[in-house]
Amino acid sequence: MIPSMSTSAPKGTTLSCCSRVLLVLWIILSLALPLASVSAQEKATAQRKLESVTFGLSAKHVLNLPIYLAQRHGIFESEGFELKAITTKTGTAIAALVSGDLDYITAFNSGLSAALGGAPLMATYASTDKSPLYLISRPDIKDAKALRGAIIGHGGSRGSHYHATLAMVKYLGLDAEKDVKLISTIDVTQGLTALFSGAVGAATLSPPYDSIAVRKGFNRLVSGPEILPRFVENGLVMRRAKLRDNPDQVRRMLRALVRGLHYGIDRPSDAIALIQKDWNLDRETAQEAYDAANPTYNLKGEGGDEIIAAAIKRAQQDAKIASSNFAPKDYVDWTLIRTVQRELKR
Repeated sequence: MIPSMSTSAPKGTTLSCCSRVLLVLWIILSLALPLASVSAQEKATAQRKLESVTFGLSAKHVLNLPIYLAQRHGIFESEGFELKAITTKTGTAIAALVSGDLDYITAFNSGLSAALGGAPLMATYASTDKSPLYLISRPDIKDAKALRGAIIGHGGSRGSHYHATLAMVKYLGLDAEKDVKLISTIDVTQGLTALFSGAVGAATLSPPYDSIAVRKGFNRLVSGPEILPRFVENGLVMRRAKLRDNPDQVRRMLRALVRGLHYGIDRPSDAIALIQKDWNLDRETAQEAYDAANPTYNLKGEGGDEIIAAAIKRAQQDAKIASSNFAPKDYVDWTLIRTVQRELKR
C-alpha cells in the first residue's frame, strides 16, 4: 500500500521519499510483466521446430522460380518447413522418391510414367500447363534443311522435353527417327553446354538458357509456346502413402508453392533480381527469362482430364503398352489444391 501524503509537508511536495520509491517499483513491474509475456511468446516461436522435408528438382531452371522465391523469402518456414531442395537426375529422383529418400519431386510426367509402371506415386499439383521450351541451333544451322542429319539434345529421358522435341522437329517437316538423331543431355544446363561445345547441332532449352544462347548468336528455330499443345511439365509428386498418412503436410507444401508463385507474379522486380543473381545474368536477359516463364504457370493448380489423358497416352506409347485401364484418377488428386486455393482465396 502506498503511504498517504503528509499534511505537514512543505508546499510543492506531494510524496514522501518512501512513496516515490514504491511508485517507481510499481510502474516498473507493470511494464515488465507484459514485456516478459511477449518475450516468452517470441522465444516459443523462435524455438518452434521446423519440419525437415526434401524436394527433388530435375534441373536449375526458371520454371522452379516459385520454389526459389519461397525459399528466399521465408515462405516455406512460415508453413513450418525446413526445405532441402536437391537437384538431381530425374531417374535418380524417381528412385529416391519411391524408396522414401525424397519427400517430393517436381517431375510430373516422369512421375506419371513411373506410376504407369506400378510405382505408388500421386500428383496433387500442376504448376505449369504451357510449354516453355525452345529448339535452339548452332549459328550455322538456320533452317530445317541445315538441321537435317544433326544431333539434337533434349533434357531427361522420355519425359516432356523429349516429346516437345519430337513435336518441334515434326513442325520443321523432319522425321525424328530418320532425319535427325535425338540424344538425352540429362538436363537443360548440360544441353546448353553440349550446344556451346558443338557436341549437338541443336538443343531443346528452357528459360533462361534459350535467351543466353540466342544472345551469343545461336538461333531460335522453333518457339514451343507458339506450336506445342498444353501439357503439364512441373507439379508436385509424392508417394501415395504420403498423401494418405500426412495430408496436412501436403496441404502446407501446396500452400508454400502457391504463395511462392504469387510472390513472383505480384513482385516482378524481386523475381527478376533473383534470376539475375542466381544465373549471373544481365538485367535484360533476366527480364526476358521472367517474361517467357510467367505465362506458362498454371494459376488454377490443376489440369483437365483431357490434358492428363493425353500425357497418359504418351507414356503408354513410350512404354509400348498396347492397352491399359490406367486413368487420370489413378495418378492425380486435386482435392488438396482446391482446398488451398480456397484458403488463399486465389
